[in-house]
Amino acid sequence: MMASNHTPPMAKQSVAKRVKASLTTTTRTPTIGKVLPLFCLGLFLLPLFIQSSDSVNRFLRARFPSFPSEEELTLENDTSSAPKSQAPPVDPGSIKLPKPVKELVEAIREATRQAWGGDPVPYSDEEKKKWEETNPCRARVELKTLYSQRKHMRDVPDNEQWNLVFEEYGKLHRACTTRVGDLEKYFKSENSSIPACKFVVAETHFGLGNKIYHLSSVFMFAVVTQRIMLIPETTSVPAVVCEPFPGSSWKMKPRFYEQVKKARKTSLQFYDDVDLDMNKTSPLETYASAISNVWKPEPRFWCDTEQNYLTRITWLTIDGCLLWAHKLWAIDMFRPALEALFPDRIVFTRILRSLMLPTNPVWERVLHVNEVYLRNANKQVGIQVRFLNGEKEYTAKNELINDRVTRCVWENKLLPEVCPSKKDPNFNDPKYAKCAEKLTAEDHKHPNITKVLIASLFLGLHDHLNDIYLRHEATTTKESVGLIQLTHEKIQGSGVEVDSQALVEMISLSMSDVLIVTPSSTFGGVAQAYGGLIPWFIEYAKKKGEPDQCEKGLGIEPCFLGANIHYSCKYDPPGYQDVPDLYPYFKSCLFIDVGDGYGMQMVPDKREDHDFSIH
Repeated sequence: MMASNHTPPMAKQSVAKRVKASLTTTTRTPTIGKVLPLFCLGLFLLPLFIQSSDSVNRFLRARFPSFPSEEELTLENDTSSAPKSQAPPVDPGSIKLPKPVKELVEAIREATRQAWGGDPVPYSDEEKKKWEETNPCRARVELKTLYSQRKHMRDVPDNEQWNLVFEEYGKLHRACTTRVGDLEKYFKSENSSIPACKFVVAETHFGLGNKIYHLSSVFMFAVVTQRIMLIPETTSVPAVVCEPFPGSSWKMKPRFYEQVKKARKTSLQFYDDVDLDMNKTSPLETYASAISNVWKPEPRFWCDTEQNYLTRITWLTIDGCLLWAHKLWAIDMFRPALEALFPDRIVFTRILRSLMLPTNPVWERVLHVNEVYLRNANKQVGIQVRFLNGEKEYTAKNELINDRVTRCVWENKLLPEVCPSKKDPNFNDPKYAKCAEKLTAEDHKHPNITKVLIASLFLGLHDHLNDIYLRHEATTTKESVGLIQLTHEKIQGSGVEVDSQALVEMISLSMSDVLIVTPSSTFGGVAQAYGGLIPWFIEYAKKKGEPDQCEKGLGIEPCFLGANIHYSCKYDPPGYQDVPDLYPYFKSCLFIDVGDGYGMQMVPDKREDHDFSIH
C-alpha cells in the first residue's frame, strides 16, 4: 500500500495532534470563544503529560496502609538499565522502599557482586542489541496496552517495587550464567567455587496451566533465595514464553536435565539428613537434592530450619503442578519482604506479566484473535468450561452446565436475556419492558455488541448459547451477542503447538471484562490472573434446579489447590498450627472451587480491593 501525504481527518488524530492542529491551521487572531476551550483542554491534559511514576505509589499508599510512606528508606541509585525492548528501566532513587524490600534488593545485588567477583560487569548497548535480536519479545511492551483498552475494566496498578526486584534478579541471573559459563560442566564437576550462584530447576507436569502455576511458584522461591531458575526444554514452556532475563537464558538441554535427575538425592533423603545433622549424628553434605512429592513441596519445606539447610545446597530441583507461591508467606524468613513487596496481595498477576510473556509467534496469534474477533465489541465476556474427566463427564453434564451458565449470566446480568415472544405470558414482566421497542435503523448502524469468547474442548456450550441468541430477535438491553470459540479438540493434547494455542486462549480470555471459569481448573486460574479479574465459578457439583448457579471469587489470586494448611515444623516455633489461623490474608478456598477437597487462598482485606471493574 502506498503512503498517503494528506493530513488524516481530525477525528483520527491523537488528542495532542488535534490540539496542535487547532493552534496552527489558522492565521487569524483567535477569539476568546475559541481559545478558552483549548485552554481548558490543556489544563485537563497537563496532568497526563507530567504524571510521574510516583502516582502509582501514591495510589497504593492511599488504598493500602502497609505500603511504604514517604519517610521510609530510599534505595540508592543504580546506573544500569533494562534492554530497550522493555519499558523504561525503574529508577531506584525514585522509589520509597520499606526496609524488608530494601534488604531483599540489597541481598540480590550483593549476590550479583559476588557472582561477578566484584562490581557487576556492565551490560553494553551492543550486547543488549544482540540479545534482543536473538530473543525478540513484543509482548514485553505491547501486552499492557491491550489490557488498558478494555472498556469495563481498569488495569491492575503497576507495582514499581516488584519491577525493581525483577530487574535486579535478572542481573543476578545474567551474572551467574555468564560467570559459570558451561552449567553442565559446572554441575558434573560438583563445583561450588562461586558460592553466590546456586540453582533451582523447575520440573512440571500436565497442561500449560499446571506448568505456569508451578513455574511461577518456583520463580518466587528463586527470588527470595537468590537462586538461578532453570527450565528443562522438555517442558515446552521455553518454546512458547519469552526468555525473561536480559543477557541470559533459563533453558536446560534434555541431556543436562537428565544428568541432574540422576545425581540428586531424593527429597525424603534431604529431610532425613536434616534430622541427622540436628541430632549431631552426621553433617549435611549434599550437592544436589530434589524438593517435592510430585504435586508440591512437602510439609517440612515451609519451616525455617529446613530452609536454612537448603541454603547449603548448590542445586535443587522442585517438581510440581500447583500454585504454591503464596504459601511462601508462611515461612518466617521470607514473610516480611513478601508482605511489604505486595501490600495489595496481587502477586500472581505481576509474576505472569513479568515472567510469562508469549513469544512473538504466540503473540501474533493473540493479536489476530483480538483484531478479527474481539476488538469491535463494547463488552467482552470470557467463559471457560472444562470437563476434568473428559468426554464421559461431558456427556453426563453438558446439559446441566449449559443451563447453569445461562442462568448464571442472566441472573447476575453478565449477559442480556433474550426477549420472549409476545405470546409468552412473561412478556409483560417489567424486566422485558424494552422488548416492546423494535430495533431501529440507528440501532443496526451503531450496534451495541457483546462478544463472548468460549474456551472448551467441546462445542456444547457454544451451540447452546448460539441457538438462544440467534433464534431470538432481540435482547432486553438491545445488545447484540456474538459467540467465538477458537478450538474444540475433545481431548487435551501435549507439545509446543498445544501449549501455544492454550496460551493464546488464556491471554485472550484474560482480556475480558467479565470472566466465568470452571472450578479447580488451572487454565481458568491463569486467565483470571493475567487479566487481574475476579472470576465467577460455575457450580458443577449441586443437583440441577438448586438456586446457586455460580459464585463470585474472593479475589484475583487463584486457589492453592490441595494445600497443606498445617505447619509441620519439628524444630521451629510454629510447630503444628494451621497457617490460616495465624495470618488473616489466608482463607480456605470457596467450597464451589474445591468441593470435598481443600485449598488455601491469599485474599485482600476486602474483595473490592481486587475489583477493578468500571461501574
